[in-house]
Amino acid sequence: MIKRLRGKFILINMAFVVSILIAVLAIFYYSNVRRIERLSEMVLIQAIDRDRLNLSHNRVIFGPRPRGDSTPFTPVFVVTLNQDHSIVSIRKNNITVTEELAQTLIRLTEEDGLSRGVLKDYSLRYLKVKTLEGMKIAFADQSYEWNSLKALLVNCLLVFLVAVILFLILSLFLSRLALKPAEIAWKQQNQFIADASHELKTPLTVILANLQILSSHKDQTIRDQEKWLDNTKEEVRRMKQLVEELLFLARSDAKTVQADHTKKEPLDFSDTVLNGVLLFESIAFENKVNLKHDIEPDIPLEGCRDQLKQLVTILLDNGCKYAGKNGSVSVELKKVSHHAALKVQNTGELISPEEQKRIFERFYRTDKSRARKSGGYGLGLSIAKTIAEHHKGKISVSSSPETGTVFTVTLPLPS
Repeated sequence: MIKRLRGKFILINMAFVVSILIAVLAIFYYSNVRRIERLSEMVLIQAIDRDRLNLSHNRVIFGPRPRGDSTPFTPVFVVTLNQDHSIVSIRKNNITVTEELAQTLIRLTEEDGLSRGVLKDYSLRYLKVKTLEGMKIAFADQSYEWNSLKALLVNCLLVFLVAVILFLILSLFLSRLALKPAEIAWKQQNQFIADASHELKTPLTVILANLQILSSHKDQTIRDQEKWLDNTKEEVRRMKQLVEELLFLARSDAKTVQADHTKKEPLDFSDTVLNGVLLFESIAFENKVNLKHDIEPDIPLEGCRDQLKQLVTILLDNGCKYAGKNGSVSVELKKVSHHAALKVQNTGELISPEEQKRIFERFYRTDKSRARKSGGYGLGLSIAKTIAEHHKGKISVSSSPETGTVFTVTLPLPS
């Protein structure tokens, strides 16, 4: 799919570029054709004027001749006719013309019935000017004109080809750059679907196995089958939790989280964190974890109360799970430079730098062997990151032997 998108991107981009190039070069070529035609007509006018002044010994050149220019002279000749259209004189400039040829050319110009034009069969441009004595007709060889147009056309084609090649290379580079986020999102979506399917498959398999056991012991009472019913109930609860977490992430990605759950209001973040700590004291005690806290009072925030409570719960739950037996979890909340900084530190196994880069990815778990035992799906920290970003904050992790594993959330204080 990404390859098709890249191909369409390049095709559309090149179509626009080629169209613009053709339009620009066509206008440029047409304007230069008109300029060359005007120069040719100026040569004819100059030739007639010089003939009037009897200056035929001066050479007439095609347009202005810059110093050092080796451009050849444009062959020009002027035919003077009297009132009965007979040839009076032929004044030549860099060209040999017989009277017979001149008569043929005059006849062709009379058949055209125009005061100026082109004799294509002879590659001559002509101009008629009436005088008191009769008429003067100037003829100019179009060889130099055609050579100029041919050189102009070749240059335009070269510019077109070079520009197309350069823009094609640029389009290839831009297509990769522009579609890189889409490619990453596509891979993440496929991975997300695969992981979600895998996680849903496990409880469904267990539920189906339990139901099969129940159906094979139809004569037993519900009390006798209570073990399988409780197991099924637990798997349903876990699957419900997974679906709710997936739904939250999907709505967050689509920016369609229900308004009731995202309504921002002024709140005391210190109370939210303290209530979370008090809630986890019993859990920490059961896990033989020492839970400590240092919470600065009266830190105001403007946000969604339920989401911020969920954020605190996720971090505390994660800390208590992985602090290790007889470990410790420390919660600190301070004001730092117009931000509320929440730090949840825990002992236990450290997180490697490679794992730190991926720890906020969906379904990623550093300890896959204990994942199911701990009841997690690897979505908690991803949800925590989503909540922090929804409140225009940031979440980060660090892990070292000196400090243990520290999750830090910074949220902007209301202005």
